[in-house]
Amino acid sequence: MAGAPGREFLLKKGGTVIAGLSNVTLSWGGESIDVTTGEDSGVRLLLAASGQEQIDLSFDGITKDSTMRDIALGSGSKMLTDITIEWPLFDSATNSDPADISGNFRFSSYEEGAAQAEAITFSGSLESSGAWTYDPESV
Repeated sequence: MAGAPGREFLLKKGGTVIAGLSNVTLSWGGESIDVTTGEDSGVRLLLAASGQEQIDLSFDGITKDSTMRDIALGSGSKMLTDITIEWPLFDSATNSDPADISGNFRFSSYEEGAAQAEAITFSGSLESSGAWTYDPESV
């Protein structure tokens, strides 16, 4: 399988790119539901479904404008609706669409910095809020 550069990750709101991301970490969590009873001979039994599922994303990049700062530091809600995180193509010869996760996410952290005479960098994190969808890349 071919690789893909991390710089091709995109953060979109309503289909409009608000940031290109150079490093992304995705964390999925699913709360187990233990239904073990005395009849299970001391062996744990879990439901196949999760009690709660969540996605947490952390990322960083280089700013080209103040969009991320304005969202993080502005007085408005930190709940971002209609968000899509788009994954790069792993093999553009056989895949036509990138994979993506879409839903509502809360902007939970933001950090910005710059060395003298260098680009302004940022890092941040998002937490899923409500239902989300995962659309794997086309094959």
